[in-house]
Amino acid sequence: MAESSARLIRGRILHTRIAAAVLILLLLFQYPLLPSQGVLRGLLETAGYALLIACVLGRVWCSAYIGGRKKRDLVASGPFSIVRNPLYVFSFLGVIGIGLVSGTVTLLVALPALFAVYYRVVVAREEAVLTEKFGEAYRAYCRAVPRWVPNFRLWREAAEPVVEPRFVFNTMRDSVWFFVALPAFQSIEWLHEQGILPTLLRLP
Repeated sequence: MAESSARLIRGRILHTRIAAAVLILLLLFQYPLLPSQGVLRGLLETAGYALLIACVLGRVWCSAYIGGRKKRDLVASGPFSIVRNPLYVFSFLGVIGIGLVSGTVTLLVALPALFAVYYRVVVAREEAVLTEKFGEAYRAYCRAVPRWVPNFRLWREAAEPVVEPRFVFNTMRDSVWFFVALPAFQSIEWLHEQGILPTLLRLP
């Protein structure tokens, strides 16, 4: 059981890193059609950065409930009482935020779509592992709590919250990369404008 869970986590991390590397390579040689100094572009970047902040804060919040407990306990309180996969929900907001700050409709549509397809498979595998581990208790949890869309009427707080600071810190460290998106896009665009990087395609 522990080996199956660890294998899933390792695979997800590897796939995420590969996807990030492919995205970076694409961004190095493309330039958005929207002008970098336009009003619309500024609004998109502001909205995107707001979602990135919500993503990071949300992931840290979730980690305070589940950090260090995922493999041994069935956590069904706090954010996990209103949606089964709040960490992925907040990550999805972050992916939309990256699409917005990119200034391209192509990435705004493609990134969330790819995220949804990939994590649908990831969640199905994780649920199979959790069902094997927790049995009927997890099946009852799945029947009561939605997988993706939060139901705030289900909110239930833990009687005695258990927070392990090390795991919260690790989530903060891992999530801070979302904040790199906007300066990274701006730096790449500047390099294109200066003629340092070639523009091989322009995305709408």
